[in-house]
This record gives sequence, C-alpha cells and structure tokens, in this order.
Amino acid sequence: MGPKLVGAVTRRSHRRGDIESQLLHSQASGKRHSIWWTLGIDLPLLLLVMIILALQELGMFPQHKSGFFCNDPALSYTFTGDTVSATVIMTSVFISPFILIWITELILLDSQLTICQKMKHSVKQTLLMYRNYGYGLVFNIVVVEVMKGITGNPRPTFFDICEPDTAKTCNGSEYVNTFECTSTRYSAWYQMDSYHSFPSGHTSLSVYCGLFMAWYLQQRAFDWRHRSVLAVPVLQLMCLTYAAVCSLTRITDRRHHWWDVLTGAVIGVICVFYTVLVLCKNFSDLKEQKIEKRIVTPVQSNRTSIYDTRLQGPLT
Repeated sequence: MGPKLVGAVTRRSHRRGDIESQLLHSQASGKRHSIWWTLGIDLPLLLLVMIILALQELGMFPQHKSGFFCNDPALSYTFTGDTVSATVIMTSVFISPFILIWITELILLDSQLTICQKMKHSVKQTLLMYRNYGYGLVFNIVVVEVMKGITGNPRPTFFDICEPDTAKTCNGSEYVNTFECTSTRYSAWYQMDSYHSFPSGHTSLSVYCGLFMAWYLQQRAFDWRHRSVLAVPVLQLMCLTYAAVCSLTRITDRRHHWWDVLTGAVIGVICVFYTVLVLCKNFSDLKEQKIEKRIVTPVQSNRTSIYDTRLQGPLT
C-alpha cells in the first residue's frame, strides 16, 4: 500500500471519528437542554395550568350566569345521578390510553429481545406517545372549562339542583336575568355546576380518548397478516362504544341538552385530529418501525453505504 493511499485512509478515518464525536456531543447536549427546559419551563407551566383549572372548577374565579325563563320545562327535570360519573370519566381518559399503548407496544416488539429490553423499550415508547396524548387532553380540558365559565348555561336539572330564589317569585314565562341558588339538598359545587351545561365535558373527553385509541390501534396494530384479524377491530369497537355511551347518557340522564353534547363531540374530534396529525404526525414513526422490522438487513446496508459514500473522498 503506497504512502498516498495510507494517508487518504487515515484522513478518512479521522473525518469519520470527528463526525461521530460531533453527533454524540450534539445528542448529549440536546438531551441536557431538553431536561432543563422540561424541568424549568414545561413542568411549571403545566402545574400552573392545572392549578388554574382546579380553581376554575371550584368556582374561585368569577363566572358568568345566564338567565332563564320562568317555569321552563327544559330546565325542570329531576336530578337522578350520573350513569358515568366524573370520577369514572377522568380515571378512564387518563389511565386507559397508557395501558392500551403499553400492552400493544409490548406485544409487537421483537420476540428475540429479552424481557428487560422489551420492558425498557415499550415503556419508553409509551411515555413518548402518552406525552402527546396528554398535551391534547389538557388542551381539550382548558377549552371546555373556558367555554363553561363564559356561557354559564343552565342544565336540564337546573331548577331541581339550584332552586334559584327568583324562580319562586317570577310569573308566567318571563325571563329572569339574575338569581342565587338556595338549595339545601345539594352542595355548593353541585349548585354552581347546575349552570355549567355548555359544552359537555364528558362528551368531549370520551370522544377524544376513544377516537385516539381507535386511531392508534389502526395505525400501529392492525394488519391483515396477523393471526387474528378481528382482535383489533373489536378493541376499536369497544373504544367507540365507550365514547358513545359516555356521550349519549349525558342526554338520557338529563345532565345536558343535545346541543351541549354535539358541541362537546366536535371539540373532542378537533382535539384528536390536532393531537394525531400534528403532534403524533399520524403515528408515522410507528409505521416506519413496522417496516424496518420486516426488512432490517437491507435498510441497515443502505444506510451504511450512504454514510460511507458521504465520508469517502478522492484517493490522491
């Protein structure tokens, strides 16, 4: 081997080492910056938003109260409880997607990996996906809470829960602008909630959660070549049924008017489209993983050849 050829090989190896060290340094620096930004900016902002939402829900901020028509039959239904309680809806929208994504990622991992490798990779992938889902969920809750506070529309059970003072003295079907709740049968929160009908938070959250899970399963788990072609569609049907039950029972329980539920569903659909198409990029990374799993060797060889071509210079 001549001196020129040896020098060229040496320079090329040095250039490759420099590029690799720069890449490693850039990745490490990016991780440090990401952690500091998350701890110093993102986490405090998220906590601030959650605190504001909690104070809003507890009535600590001024909220608008729309008037009502005296003896309005649409507001005269008896409160009989919730088929799907607030505790159930909040628990399901926070926990169900995480469990579904984690189990799906765990099942679809390469069977040749060890249990520890599977657990580590599946949890990491789940947390990344759940971060996007959580961002859209908070966005959804904020929109609903702001709209409830601005509109202040009475629920169908308004007279039964609130027992407004002016409703006892009004005549005929005159419109009443101001009122104060006087009920002794329900807590102050229930009385305040009696004029937070528009839009339906149950509907918005359940539609967002159900559609997100169904969309994720379609992009990540469905394949005609799987042993079972009905497992994923059945799970998707369960997700959509969950959204439908949570939404329609708000009407049958007389907790919302139909337009409250319709608007809540629209908000949920908009939020899930934003989360999936903008934040998750239609799960494109997951689809690429499925392709790479089928053709690992050709992809790696192509990447290697491209990388080497970039580094290779003229031999002089």
